[in-house]
Amino acid sequence: MKQIILTLVLAITFTVSYGQGKWQEKQNDYFVTEAAKEYNLNEEQQEELKETRMEMVVAFMDANKKSKSGEITTEEMKGINREASSNFNSSFSKLVGKPYKEIAPFLTRMREELKNLK
Repeated sequence: MKQIILTLVLAITFTVSYGQGKWQEKQNDYFVTEAAKEYNLNEEQQEELKETRMEMVVAFMDANKKSKSGEITTEEMKGINREASSNFNSSFSKLVGKPYKEIAPFLTRMREELKNLK
């Protein structure tokens, strides 16, 4: 009986983790596609953007997980998230060759669209 319950728990955990990864990947792909249209990015730039944005997402997820488990405080999590976001924004700005002020409206639009992505 214990083995069955343990197996079920592991299966559910794996399914949830895998599903979350797929969701993040879907959001990332959408972001990169929209950025490629908006800023006329070539394949190499799109690949770089995909990697850079996924690094930010992973940093957010890790910080959130650590905060929930009590490893870090909420303030520490916010600091990690700010740093990851700042690093991404800087990289994205360099990649598209525009200052942050010019890409900010795109990033705001993407935040809204990604929230509603299905």
